[in-house]
Amino acid sequence: MNDLLSDLKRDRLLIIFRGQSPSQCADLAEGLYEAGVRLFEVTLNSADPLAGITAVRDRLGSDARVGAGTVLTTEEVGQVADVGGQFVVSPDIDPRVVERTKELGMGSVPGALSPTEVVRAVRAGADAVKVFPISSVGAGHIRQLRGPLPDVPFVATGGVDEALAEACVEAGCVGVGVAAGLLGDPADIESVVRGARRLAEATARPGRLRS
Repeated sequence: MNDLLSDLKRDRLLIIFRGQSPSQCADLAEGLYEAGVRLFEVTLNSADPLAGITAVRDRLGSDARVGAGTVLTTEEVGQVADVGGQFVVSPDIDPRVVERTKELGMGSVPGALSPTEVVRAVRAGADAVKVFPISSVGAGHIRQLRGPLPDVPFVATGGVDEALAEACVEAGCVGVGVAAGLLGDPADIESVVRGARRLAEATARPGRLRS
């Protein structure tokens, strides 16, 4: 089993930094790490995102997994690998991006919404498939996708709150991705940490019900 997929199944919560500076990413990640979060994504449309990835990795060390989001080209994949990124997340499915990501030894999580897109992602070699934007379609969309595609690991992102996070995991997602700004004020680390703890509890509830 791919390590990224193992981590998603174990931790379920992927925190996304979009628009934060490298120092803000590192400070937020440190606070979230102390609260139990281990998966972090810095989107490439943030301020100096490659430095952000480096800052988070330097601050947290090897026990956390740090990757890049909003990756659209194979050139960007190479840039992420060069700074030690461990996985690549995209809003779309471009098989060339997935294949290059895997060639460079990183985890791949492309975005999809329709069954056709999901199958393209899986055939390209994705480790998990990001269902985006989930808030537009709801957790029921995951259940519908899992009918014909029961073995695909789905990660729901896009406007995820506590209720939607719980519903998506209950519907079969291996995890959810949530922007730090949706958890609290990024300028107030404790507010983001409190939001992350609430979300972690929400995503743990379905697992306890099934155990």
